[in-house]
Amino acid sequence: MSARFAPPRWMRNCAVSLLLTMAALVGTAQASAWPQPEGGGQVIISGAYNRLNVQGFDNLGRPSGTGTLQQFALQPYWEHGLTQRWTLGFSSRLQAAWMDQGAIRGSGYGLTEAAFFARYALWRGEGQALSIQGGVFTPGISSSSMPRVGERFASTEIRAAYGIGREVGGLNMFASLAAAYRLRFGSNADEIRLDATVGARPFENWMVFVQSLNTIGMRNGRSTGTDYDVYKLGLTVAYQINAQNSIMLGYSRDIAGRRVALGDAVTMGWMYNY
Repeated sequence: MSARFAPPRWMRNCAVSLLLTMAALVGTAQASAWPQPEGGGQVIISGAYNRLNVQGFDNLGRPSGTGTLQQFALQPYWEHGLTQRWTLGFSSRLQAAWMDQGAIRGSGYGLTEAAFFARYALWRGEGQALSIQGGVFTPGISSSSMPRVGERFASTEIRAAYGIGREVGGLNMFASLAAAYRLRFGSNADEIRLDATVGARPFENWMVFVQSLNTIGMRNGRSTGTDYDVYKLGLTVAYQINAQNSIMLGYSRDIAGRRVALGDAVTMGWMYNY
């Protein structure tokens, strides 16, 4: 493998932990700016508990009820370096949910969706990288329609990501920007996703990340589909046990949104590098 496509060791670990955090918080395939090394990769298993303050809406966007929705999700994630530039991957989200809106109560479980993606490294400079990623998302499987945990329709996504790493005042720092357009089939509205991450390695083997994760509905869905905005802030701490294994703990909160239940989430995860 050519060294010009391999970020420094601390940067590679930093980017991997970023993927762990984003996959856990969002539950979909996310793009790191750096490709995996040829023949290498990572496996991530994360679990997340969400508690949402439900405010239902009718087809005109008017409030139609309040309550709570609790969710537990198990999220496997895998990606592999096919070549120096190409990275292939898979992710999925298995979820159980319990809803209580007073007179209306229900529970459900199933597969929210599964994703297959390919990432290509367009450019790499000194401590910087730019990549593009395409993904296909399958419909999900739900045991119940109230609440429904599975996506009803397939979707595709194109995503670009830029990352930069620098030593600032003796502290290793990392920043990433990502933008995506999700084309959703069926009655759901398309989405724009804008994400930003700033991370640091304050101590040996420890990493801390702050994230802004934003989904903006394009208002082109039909009345029976989803069309919402949500803006999240997250804080994650990761610890590298050894060269192959890391663990993380994260907290995120929905700070604003449109036609969506807002709440917070706690995420734990384990990551293996090979």
